[in-house]
Amino acid sequence: SSAIKQSILDKLMVEVEANLGTAMTYTLFEYAKDNKEVFMENQPVNTVTSVSNSISSGTPDVPPSKKKEKKEQLSKTQKRKLADKTDNKGELPRGWNWVDVIK
Repeated sequence: SSAIKQSILDKLMVEVEANLGTAMTYTLFEYAKDNKEVFMENQPVNTVTSVSNSISSGTPDVPPSKKKEKKEQLSKTQKRKLADKTDNKGELPRGWNWVDVIK
């Protein structure tokens, strides 16, 4: 509610005035995180009501449609560099990430 928001802003403004002249973004977030129970003590509890009328009306449950994942589009040069790094099966050569210990 707007009254709760205003009380939270008032409490944060007290912290802002106490920390003037310093970097306080992290301090304000930590203060809000530490005192979230105090901020929300007067917040009314919202109960979630189930939607039983759509189930009782006989509408079939349709799963949400899956979006097709877009493949990353590579340019010709990127494809050529990738082909140069890999063998004909698309695998990197043996030892491609080995560290040369003796230099």
